[in-house]
Amino acid sequence: MMNLAEDLRQVAEAVALLGSSSADYEALPDAALLAGQGQIVSARRLLDTRAAWMAGTIARRSRPELGHSGLAARQGFLSP
Repeated sequence: MMNLAEDLRQVAEAVALLGSSSADYEALPDAALLAGQGQIVSARRLLDTRAAWMAGTIARRSRPELGHSGLAARQGFLSP
């Protein structure tokens, strides 16, 4: 069974280990550079999935029929 939270933690850790500056990335050997690109793509995909879940939840809690009691309205926004 997939554990998306653990997957995100692991890929974030792998990306963090690549370095913390462009100089660190420049120093990576070609194989590590290409593998790192794949890890960043994986991290982005996992984060994009969560962003979609979050946006959907905010939209549902802000739907028009909730009126002023919807999440967006309570925060002073006209829409999610």
